[in-house]
Amino acid sequence: MQNARQATGRGTTVNYDYGLSPEGRAALALGMVALLLGFGAVAAGAYIILYSAMPMISLPGGLPAADRDVVGMFLAGSGALTTLLGGVSLYKSQDM
Repeated sequence: MQNARQATGRGTTVNYDYGLSPEGRAALALGMVALLLGFGAVAAGAYIILYSAMPMISLPGGLPAADRDVVGMFLAGSGALTTLLGGVSLYKSQDM
């Protein structure tokens, strides 16, 4: 073991091998990005629901216009799910 050494006189092992693996670092970075995107989607959904003056919001791709409350609730729900997945990713990155 290169990163551990025997402490003199006590018989205990001091381990200097700390930090995350490359997979743990990637999971940590992706979790942080997911948290930011999730919080942004929740904030955008809340803004659309509370402060938007448009009664209907046109959707892309030939979809019919939707009520602003439906669009805001979809954004808030998908943002909450993304935030939850980002938090789980951050939690699991500590085990890698």
